[in-house]
Amino acid sequence: MVHKRRFERAHEALRQQGIDAWVFCGRETNILGEPAMLFLMPTQISGKTTVVVTADGRRIVIGSIMQMEELETSGLFTKLVTYPTLAEYEGLIVEALKSLGPVKRIALNMSESDPSSDGLTVTAYNMLTRCFSAAGLKSELVSSAPIMKAVRGRKSDEEVEMIARAVGAAMDVYDAARPLMRVGMSGREVQKLFKRIIRDRELGYSWYEPENPYVSVGPRSSYLCKRPPEDVCIEPGDLVNVDLGIQLDGFASDDQRSFYAARGREKAPPYEVQQAFETIQEMNATVCEHMKVGVNSDELTHYGNEIMLRNGYPQGYKGGYGHEICIFAHNGGITAGFNPFKPELDKTLEYNMTFTLEPAIITPFGRLCQEEVLVVKEDRGHFLSRPQKEVWIIKE
Repeated sequence: MVHKRRFERAHEALRQQGIDAWVFCGRETNILGEPAMLFLMPTQISGKTTVVVTADGRRIVIGSIMQMEELETSGLFTKLVTYPTLAEYEGLIVEALKSLGPVKRIALNMSESDPSSDGLTVTAYNMLTRCFSAAGLKSELVSSAPIMKAVRGRKSDEEVEMIARAVGAAMDVYDAARPLMRVGMSGREVQKLFKRIIRDRELGYSWYEPENPYVSVGPRSSYLCKRPPEDVCIEPGDLVNVDLGIQLDGFASDDQRSFYAARGREKAPPYEVQQAFETIQEMNATVCEHMKVGVNSDELTHYGNEIMLRNGYPQGYKGGYGHEICIFAHNGGITAGFNPFKPELDKTLEYNMTFTLEPAIITPFGRLCQEEVLVVKEDRGHFLSRPQKEVWIIKE
C-alpha cells in the first residue's frame, strides 16, 4: 500500500507539473542505489529495468524474469513486459514509449541539487537517448525533482506513523543507555554501548553502521562527531553529544541528545551549558511552530537567528536547521531553513513532509545539540520525537 500511494503521488505531480511521462532505469540497486527504485519498487532490482510512469495513470515496467514475478504479485503496474534476452531490452522500451502517444515533456532522474532525483547513470542516459530517437520522440527532457518531492516529501499518514515508530524506538534506546553512561568511558565505548542495545532490540541503522551513532566528547574530540574517539574519555565537566539513527521496518530516525558529566556534587550543568540548551530548545520549538503548509523553508532561518541574537550569541544562526527524513536519515530534498546550495528546488513546505531540526551551539564544555524529528501539518509542525526536557547528567 505504501508503494501504491507513492506512485499515486507521482501521477498527481506529473499532472500538476504538466509533464507527460517519467522514465527511470535501474540495475543492481544494492550497489547503484537508484533513489526512485529504492522508493517505488517493492523489491531489490538486479537485472536492467526501466519504469515508465505517465500523467494519465499508466505504470509500465520492462524488466528481466529475475524479479518480474514479484513485481507482478505487487499489483503496482498496469503493464509488465519481460525481455527474453538482453538484446531485446531496448526494443521493448521503444515499443513502450511509442504506446504513450504524443509526449511533450519527459522527466528523467537528473538534478544538480537533489540527490533523490539524480540517479540516472551515464550508461542509462545514453540508452534512453537511443530509445527516444528510435521511438521518434523529440520531447523536452526535464528534471524529476518536482515528482520526487511528491514521492519522497509528501507522505501518507501510514508513512508518517512508520517514521514515528522508528523515532520512538530510538527514544527508547536513549532511555536504555542513559543510566549506563559513566565518567571514564571513551567515545568509542559510548558508541559500543548504543550498538549493543540496538543489536539486542534487532534494529537497523539509518546511515553507515560503523559510524552510527556519532559521539562527541567534551571540547577535545571532533565537533563533527564523525570519529567516536577511542583515546578521548568522558571527564567531569564534559558535554557528550550522541547522534543516533536507527531503521525500523524500512523507515528511519535521526536524533541527537546531550549529556553532561557532573563535577563533584553538581546536580545541574553550568550556566553556559544550560543557556545553550535553553536556546536550542526555544529555537526548535519556534521553528517547529512555523513549519506549516505553504511556508517557504528559507524563511525559517529568521526565527532561530532572532532567538540566538536575543540570547547573547552574536554570531546568530544563518543556515538550515535540518533535513528531510524518510527511509534514510538523509533523504535528499530540501532543508528546514535557508540553503544557498539548492536554489532551483521548490522549497514550499507540504502536508506530511518530515524533517529533522538540529541546531547546535559550541560551548567551552563541548558541543550541545538537540535533534528532533517533526511532521509538517496545516497549522504548524508537530514533533514525532519526545523532546529532551533537560541536559542528561552523567554522575561520577
